[in-house]
Amino acid sequence: MSELPFIIRNYRPVDFKGYIRLHIESGPVDRSECYISSRILAEALRRPNYCPEKNVFIVEKYGKIIAFVGLTPETGIRRVLLDGLVHPRFRRKGVATALFYRAMQRAQDLGAKVMHIRIPEANAAARSLASNLGFKFVRYFLELKLDFYNTHLPDVKRGPFVIRKLRRGEEDLLTGIQNRCFAGSWGFNPNTTEEIVHRVNLSHSSSAAVIIACDGSKPVGYCWTRMNTEENRLIGETGGQIHMMGVDPDYRKKGIGKALLLNGLKYLKGKGVDVVELTVDSENKAGCSLYTSFGFELDSKTEWYEKRVE
Repeated sequence: MSELPFIIRNYRPVDFKGYIRLHIESGPVDRSECYISSRILAEALRRPNYCPEKNVFIVEKYGKIIAFVGLTPETGIRRVLLDGLVHPRFRRKGVATALFYRAMQRAQDLGAKVMHIRIPEANAAARSLASNLGFKFVRYFLELKLDFYNTHLPDVKRGPFVIRKLRRGEEDLLTGIQNRCFAGSWGFNPNTTEEIVHRVNLSHSSSAAVIIACDGSKPVGYCWTRMNTEENRLIGETGGQIHMMGVDPDYRKKGIGKALLLNGLKYLKGKGVDVVELTVDSENKAGCSLYTSFGFELDSKTEWYEKRVE
């Protein structure tokens, strides 16, 4: 039997430098599709309830990491999210296919019912591979941008609800309102407070960057902003994000979403941000309408593909 051209194995902590190098060397080709910040990559691997040694598989050739696939288990909805990267020099050589079948085996071991993968609309090669592996298109999300140079934000007016910043130690409140806002939404897996604490304290986030609306002491909506710290250093642009935003179903159509978005944008502008990005489900008509009313414009689309785990 001939020797395999590459080795697939579980990720080990000593692989981190090679894992970083894979992202860096793929950057010129895939800059819009992968992180090349070692800090962000390390934070992703250290997130709560996640074990990279079990859920990340790497491909090694001559002692060098040339590809990886990562699975994010979402046990609450019995799905796994796939993420991966193959070094440009080793594409179209069967590496991605071999990794997929290893990922499928792991998904079965986890008891998942479905696998999802997101692919930028412009990545025709990835879409073709997904199709060949049996993935079916299920949904697309819109990436929108707002340029503050061409936008005038109205003054913030006082309303019937208290709008304030999240305080340290209130991550349980944020967990509760986020889970209420998105309960039943496509692809949403309820968060734990431990996970929210981790995400609030990432290098590009903080509790002060989360704006919440309260009816008395009860949180009824939130707007979670972020700074694109690492990306800004790379492209020389001061960018920020509306990471997530939602309003409690019992409090919708009361102007809370508009007030939260305005306050979130004011916060980012005060931090010197020039351009704000966000992602919204194309089927979220209310959200799309709100964002476009503030001047957000379509920048790109991301397609989601699904495969049942057999």
